[in-house]
Amino acid sequence: MKAPPQPPLESAPDFGELLGKLLLVLRDGAAKKDKIRRALHAAAARVAHTPAIIEAGIVRSDWGEGGDPLKERLQVRQIDAIQVAAGAPERDLLALAQALTEDGAPIPESSHIQVRLFPTQIKAFAPAPAVPVPVAPAAALSASTRDRSDEKLAEVIHGVLREIELAIRQEQWHTVLHDAQAVLRMLPGLGEASRRTYAIGLRRQLTRPVIAALISQGYRVVEEQKRTAEVLRAGGIEAAERMVEELRQNDSIGPRAFLADALAGMPEALPVIAPLVQSDRTAEARLGAELLGRLGVPDAIPLLGTLVQHQDERVRMAAVEGLARYRDKSAVEPLRQALVHESASMRARAAKALAARGSGAIAMPLLAALEAEREPGTWEELLGALAGIDAPEAAAALSRIALERGGLFARRNLRVRRQLAVVRALSSANTTAAKQALARIAAEGQGEVKVAAGEALGVGG
Repeated sequence: MKAPPQPPLESAPDFGELLGKLLLVLRDGAAKKDKIRRALHAAAARVAHTPAIIEAGIVRSDWGEGGDPLKERLQVRQIDAIQVAAGAPERDLLALAQALTEDGAPIPESSHIQVRLFPTQIKAFAPAPAVPVPVAPAAALSASTRDRSDEKLAEVIHGVLREIELAIRQEQWHTVLHDAQAVLRMLPGLGEASRRTYAIGLRRQLTRPVIAALISQGYRVVEEQKRTAEVLRAGGIEAAERMVEELRQNDSIGPRAFLADALAGMPEALPVIAPLVQSDRTAEARLGAELLGRLGVPDAIPLLGTLVQHQDERVRMAAVEGLARYRDKSAVEPLRQALVHESASMRARAAKALAARGSGAIAMPLLAALEAEREPGTWEELLGALAGIDAPEAAAALSRIALERGGLFARRNLRVRRQLAVVRALSSANTTAAKQALARIAAEGQGEVKVAAGEALGVGG
């Protein structure tokens, strides 16, 4: 019997992503067996006919914008790479994944799975031995110069790491902080292999007690908070967990703002932050919304979307604020839902968030919301948001309102007042589209609305 055709591998998730999802399912205490089975089957299917290799990729630029809990676990377990042969059975993959979820379990190997650990020299921060450089031809001189420069910088970093180790023993946290930042600033100057080695060395220095001490120092010494946030980002998941624990201790971020700043630069912290969304405590749900909004990870958008309908106004507003920071198109739909929320403040804030995207496609939903709005103050805010979109669609929508005619006397007075409000909003926006709309109103409008548009063009033009 002929096997069914397989989908192109390029269109499917890579093995590392599938194994990472399996780890997350296994670490979820409430996960059901069928969910684990599906995740395991998907990972096994990906290597059924093609081998795979996963590298720890500890250097920050290698971690990917979406965060990667698998690579974090590889680093914690001191694994440099995992090579999986084609046809690896599910039992071997499950044993590997289960071992990765724990800190002390032995890492299994088999004929299908080979594991390479980090070299032991990293733990002692021992630099690679110097290799005599032979006389090189002129064409290779620049490469030799780069090699020597890399070696010298590695020696400096090696010395700083030793100093950090000593400062930690002596609890000289100010020295630890400044030296750690110095290492972070020097790492980009190294070649990939050396950068990888010393980045791991620094992260191993940042144990939970060290992280706690640096956080405590950050509370006391405000001027060091920015530097502290930079160093804490290098601490990985352990640092993220400790920072979230600190932020949960109080209903307001307050003096802990530098911890939120640190987490904002850690896409790998998503698995630590995400559970806050489900918290029964309003303060924790709001904290989750604020952190997710600053994380910049597209996977956070669905989580923020669920909070748009939260029962607490502060949580909803934090979710809308968070969604406003994302340029990903998937953020539009939850914002559109907020645009018709029963809360007037939610409608107004959602309108501003949508308008800030500057897309002409937003004009029609905003126009529909404007026409349906009955709260005068909110109507003005929706109008201002629509007028601020510098796009032909927005100009056309507002021109239509300003040029509308007819109606009973009472409604005509309301219509004229709103048309004059449109002119004021367009004048304040002062965009190209707004000027085009004003020009049309000045040419085709009537009475005081026509006059007002002409005067706005004279003032703004």
